[in-house]
Amino acid sequence: MQTTWLVETRTHVSPDSSIGDATWVRAGNRLQTVALGQGCFIGFNCQLEYLDVADRGMLASGVIARGTYEHPIHIGQGAWIGARATLAPGVRIGAGAVVAAGALVTEHVEQDCIVVGRPARIIARRQVNEDGWPDPAPVLQKVLKRQRDGLPSFLDPESCTLNRIHQLNPQLDSWHFGEHSLIDAELSGGSAVQVGMGCILIGRSSRHGGIHEFGGITLGQRTVLGRGVVIEGAGGVSIGDQSRLGDQVTLVSSSHDHRFRSLPWQAAPIRIGKRCDIGTGALIVGPVSLGDGVRVEPYAVVIRDVPANSVVKGVIQLKEEVA
Repeated sequence: MQTTWLVETRTHVSPDSSIGDATWVRAGNRLQTVALGQGCFIGFNCQLEYLDVADRGMLASGVIARGTYEHPIHIGQGAWIGARATLAPGVRIGAGAVVAAGALVTEHVEQDCIVVGRPARIIARRQVNEDGWPDPAPVLQKVLKRQRDGLPSFLDPESCTLNRIHQLNPQLDSWHFGEHSLIDAELSGGSAVQVGMGCILIGRSSRHGGIHEFGGITLGQRTVLGRGVVIEGAGGVSIGDQSRLGDQVTLVSSSHDHRFRSLPWQAAPIRIGKRCDIGTGALIVGPVSLGDGVRVEPYAVVIRDVPANSVVKGVIQLKEEVA
């Protein structure tokens, strides 16, 4: 049987790391002394050191898991680590556990527990429908087909050049894309949009090869994205006119149904109004809607709706989400 695993561009894998069959590692990651089992998934821009992930373990974008030689980190089978979560050296995440987006884990997490917050605390234990472990293989095959068909693919940096972006999206002639950005998204919106250096934009509607009818990214007139912004638009992201996202902001428009062992994907659309200011390093996890004129402070985590002209600080925890 042929070994199949995918490691996308701008990902560094140290020689003493290993990757199991049917595992998908997205762009911009750093893996140092990491062992990934079979059928694992690693999102964008993760920093991973002295870590082992059992079969079917899943890490969303921006996860920081820096173990040490003396205190490695272990993630159990089928566990899900949400976007921009941080795992302290030496922690063990049990099989089937769910760590919420933005959580800080400083203690061991038992099997099938759901934890949220900074520091993380248990809010529930999963009562699951045993429908099988998570499996990225079907999406992985779609990624390979896109590459074979000559469409944009983060497996082939040449397919994601700025010239290629404009060829595929001639209606975006007035948009400016910074160097080293990776774009594989269905884009639409107003004029004079600025996309900073090193941004990652993904997500399409089902009409153009995506997984949800409202997938894709819409950016309003004179919207500005800072450097290193990540927008995962598979569930749909819309940003209003003259809004600004600071450097290293992350938007995630999808979630997973933890009532099922397989953690099936769910659309979680994000709608950001006009003239919003999203601070450096902020994390927004759908489904959420931000009204016009909202200001999100740097490094805040937004997981529920925000009324117009409000200011968001810290971690909103009135609604517990585990994207």
